[in-house]
Amino acid sequence: MNFLLNPEVRPYWGPGHDEQLLRVYEGVWNRKSILRYYYEHWYRRIDQALVPGRVVEIAAGTGNFCRWLGQRRVVATDIVRGSHIAVMLDAHHLPFAPNSVKNFVMIDALHHLTDPLQFFEEVSRALAPDGRFVMLESYMSPWGYALFKGFHHEKPDYSVDANGQLKKLPTLWQGNPAVSSLLIRHPERLPLRVEKIDYFEFLSYPLSGGFSYRSLLPAWLLRVMHRIEQSPLIANRYLGVRMLVVMTKKG
Repeated sequence: MNFLLNPEVRPYWGPGHDEQLLRVYEGVWNRKSILRYYYEHWYRRIDQALVPGRVVEIAAGTGNFCRWLGQRRVVATDIVRGSHIAVMLDAHHLPFAPNSVKNFVMIDALHHLTDPLQFFEEVSRALAPDGRFVMLESYMSPWGYALFKGFHHEKPDYSVDANGQLKKLPTLWQGNPAVSSLLIRHPERLPLRVEKIDYFEFLSYPLSGGFSYRSLLPAWLLRVMHRIEQSPLIANRYLGVRMLVVMTKKG
């Protein structure tokens, strides 16, 4: 699939180039209108799920969400330095006081965390009693699993040990897109309460190439496909490849 990489991405494709890749992705964001179309559609869904108050975005990357929502409302954080990152931190050790954050947002990052349960514990500790954690992630529906297994550079791996822990832990570069689906299947293990899950996207976004790859279809046709994909016949847990999860504090 490397032959389909965006030309500016190809020199930095692989581990060890995280900061350079983020700078390149910012350029891809600025020039690729169909990419902004998809993400801004998702950003509106995220914004609708937030409660009034401060928003902390974990693993903000190129800072697109905080710029879209307004930097005065969002504290953009990441483990990798970036031009729009306000706080550098490790998501497994959040530097926020207990019950102090009204909203946490995470977009396309959980599958890169080496200890997602530890991250959820930290969010639960810092989240205000009436706060929200809103997460956008890949979802391994039967269709999503086949798509990722056959065509994505990050392969889903559901193998677990005797204690139910993943045998293949994600890394900063090589994520495991099965992580979010596996955790959501067992909400009793989570320190947060799952309030709502929306499943959506089918084929048009993968065909857009995202940040890394070239689009395989013209933007106008992708937009038409995307409008069709909003039908409940497609946007469901059997065909969706993304999910938006809203969580609250237990107790």
